[in-house]
Amino acid sequence: MKLRIRIRKTWPVLFALAPFLVVLVLGQPTPSEPAPAAPSEEVQACMGCHDPEVEEGAAVHLTALRASPHADLDCTNCHADFTADAPHTEAMLKSTPTCSDCHPDQVESFAASVHARPDKVAGDHPTCVSCHAATGDPHSIQLADTFTRKKLVENCSDCHSNTERMARYGPNTDAVHSYDLSFHGKAFLRFDNQKTAICTDCHGYHDVRSPADPKAATNVANIAKTCGQPDCHPGATMNFGMSGASHLHLKIKETPLLSGVEWFFKTLTFAVIGFLLLGVGLDIRRALFGANPPPSGRLVGGLVAFGFLAMVAAIVMAVLHVPGGMPATMVAVGLIGVAVVINAFRPKKKVHDPTERKFMRLNLSLRIQHLALAISFTLLVVTGIPIRYPENDVLRDVYMALGGMPVMRLLHRVAAVVMIVAWVYHTFELLYKWYRAGFKMSSWTMWPRLKDFGDFFTTIKYHLGLAKSEPAYDRFQFREKFDYFAVYWGMPIMVLSGLILWFPVYFANYLPALGIPVAYIAHADEAVLAFLTIVTWHFYNTHFNPNHFPMNPVFYKGTISESEMKREHPLELVRLLAAEEPRSTEPTPEPEPEPPAEEEPAPPQPESDDKT
Repeated sequence: MKLRIRIRKTWPVLFALAPFLVVLVLGQPTPSEPAPAAPSEEVQACMGCHDPEVEEGAAVHLTALRASPHADLDCTNCHADFTADAPHTEAMLKSTPTCSDCHPDQVESFAASVHARPDKVAGDHPTCVSCHAATGDPHSIQLADTFTRKKLVENCSDCHSNTERMARYGPNTDAVHSYDLSFHGKAFLRFDNQKTAICTDCHGYHDVRSPADPKAATNVANIAKTCGQPDCHPGATMNFGMSGASHLHLKIKETPLLSGVEWFFKTLTFAVIGFLLLGVGLDIRRALFGANPPPSGRLVGGLVAFGFLAMVAAIVMAVLHVPGGMPATMVAVGLIGVAVVINAFRPKKKVHDPTERKFMRLNLSLRIQHLALAISFTLLVVTGIPIRYPENDVLRDVYMALGGMPVMRLLHRVAAVVMIVAWVYHTFELLYKWYRAGFKMSSWTMWPRLKDFGDFFTTIKYHLGLAKSEPAYDRFQFREKFDYFAVYWGMPIMVLSGLILWFPVYFANYLPALGIPVAYIAHADEAVLAFLTIVTWHFYNTHFNPNHFPMNPVFYKGTISESEMKREHPLELVRLLAAEEPRSTEPTPEPEPEPPAEEEPAPPQPESDDKT
């Protein structure tokens, strides 16, 4: 008890002294670094002419020298042919520093490298100074282990991006650009992944050799060992190493098959998206200028339509690297926002009758599958598109803000598993329905039929004013079937290529050397096609179409009203109602025979007046 009383009386004093104790601790002088030793007499003698302020000999910045690993050396340790005689002789001036005296192994490796070739133009090839001097000053040498990995890439890129210089010696002038476009380059340069491969990890430091050299780390005989380093891809094979992961762009240019695959997907993307946008444009024309205004009204419909087109334009500009994407995005958001406000406050001409009959369109199983597909697709886009277009600063900033490459790669794979599970489940559900229907194709209501092609051409005529009305659609129209098969057709490509890229070392054991680059091209370009298709076609037809704005709720409700059925699926409505008619017109069972009624007595006859 006494101890508690003492503590209670003491703590206010300690509290009052706390600021002084903090000042006492923080106010202690920090130990300063020892001052550099004074230059040797030889160095001081040389600086008599080479000090920048003297302006007699070549300027030597003593500060840079004192900060380098050579700070304790005399001038003649490197410039062995020089003496104190001034002025220096021509022989002295032509001599070069003797790095080999201290670094014999590095100099020997360098002498066997492609960088030791004679210059066609003075200064073409790198030297010890050009790589190790931090500021270009030959006395500001830095140790290799003090270089950041980014500095190493910059050293290589400075020379290899010089088109004129590279053209004199044969290396492909697109080497730097191809690295920037590779996954390694994107991960390191754009997303700060320090563990990914850089130039020196594959090509070496001093012993850089041509890939044709049997001793080169990038030679076909050694590539498996180079890629299979413990911190890279353990177990890598030659096929994996020759897949061109770090210079895929170069490999595509040099391989006709890869060039053909890339052109196929690019042509497919432009053709499909152009065709879909044409259809959207015709539908917008019909909604704004047709005889029947859309349910949302022409004003709201126009705002939504032009806002949607601005959004598509922003996306296309981003894909094609055309400036103006941000202003287009702001216009899109503004127009659609105004449309939402007007739609919320405008007087509604007709309120849906809550007692109106509902028809099932999507059962619970299909709604759950759609939800899983929508969530996984969104995550795949958010975590994958920034890798495809890392030069877009907005996408990159979002990617990094959400956790960067470690987090986003994990989310990408989790989302991929969810999508694969939903796809496999849906496939088995289709097969089960097919079995239950006696293997009749009619059970696959999404399967294209001849009527769909006829409806397609009739719809075009209607949009062009050559037909009075749209065709009568059945349960699913050609737009919905195209939407469905666009996803279903793309799933095998995305799943197979994604698994190859997820486990490249494993699949390289079974695939040819071109298997991985084909998977990379297919996965990246099919993802772009899927994203653009969903935005330009699916989103328009379900949400941004003036007939459905601001949203078609069938994806979570599962039902639509009878009036919507009459407008969008009249043939299905007729079929459903016809199927119900026999239930109301079934012959009623014959009634049981009733017992015969008792005969009533005959009425009395009037008496006759004839009295005979």
